[in-house]
Amino acid sequence: MTPRNLANSPRKIPDFTPPLRLVSRLKSLILVPLLLAVWVLNSAAQVLPESLPKHPADGKPSVGILDSNGFWDRDPEAAKRISERIQKLNHDHGYRIHLVIESVLLGTNAHELANDLRRKWLPEGDGLVIVFEADSRNLGIGQDMVGDPNQTENLSRIPAYETTAIATRAIASVDPKLAPPAYVEAISIALITELETYFARRAAPPPKERSVRTALVVVGGLALLGLGIIGAASFIRFSSMAKVNSYRFPTVDRPERLGAPCGSSVTTRRFAPAVKS
Repeated sequence: MTPRNLANSPRKIPDFTPPLRLVSRLKSLILVPLLLAVWVLNSAAQVLPESLPKHPADGKPSVGILDSNGFWDRDPEAAKRISERIQKLNHDHGYRIHLVIESVLLGTNAHELANDLRRKWLPEGDGLVIVFEADSRNLGIGQDMVGDPNQTENLSRIPAYETTAIATRAIASVDPKLAPPAYVEAISIALITELETYFARRAAPPPKERSVRTALVVVGGLALLGLGIIGAASFIRFSSMAKVNSYRFPTVDRPERLGAPCGSSVTTRRFAPAVKS
């Protein structure tokens, strides 16, 4: 075949259909598991805060530490000290504390989880729940926010403002740069100490100096109230005496001479001429 004939002959185009089909199949095989994994992770993140499978939803768990991640494996003595103080507080004053350790939280945070567990485990408000997230070092405290300071039925219930002040002082007294186990232990012990001080102060009778001071304040207040009433009565009386009283003479048919004491030299008409004899 001459070169001219080779140039005029049709060229063969390679067939790329099989490789394209293989690439399309590989995309399908990779994309489907990837989408399935994303859907599973998203569903787990949405269900976890509501189901809380690791924590009982009904009834109260035993007071103390709830750790399923081995947080205290390196320092079991610290966990023992915290547990003993929690048990003693519950025995002496009926106040329950649950310390929950989580490695990482998905779809929620330590504060929200602590409040959720407190509503489930302590609906009567006689305690609090502490949640510590080890991964982020976030600490959440779930407490009763509707405590009545005047209630006497449940003596283990602390008013909300007292619990807030106690938690604030306990957290402020601890160095946040401590290692996670030491940090959790320091906050727990400080919080329990503050609670024990509160219960001791509430149970102690008022000192004599306070009783005398209260009596003096009451007497002084009553005296001031009496003086105020006397002053108000005197003001009303003097204001009524200071009024200008006006008197009007009765109307007469004809002018007449006014007699004493209304003015004997005053007359409203001429005297009649003298009668000649």
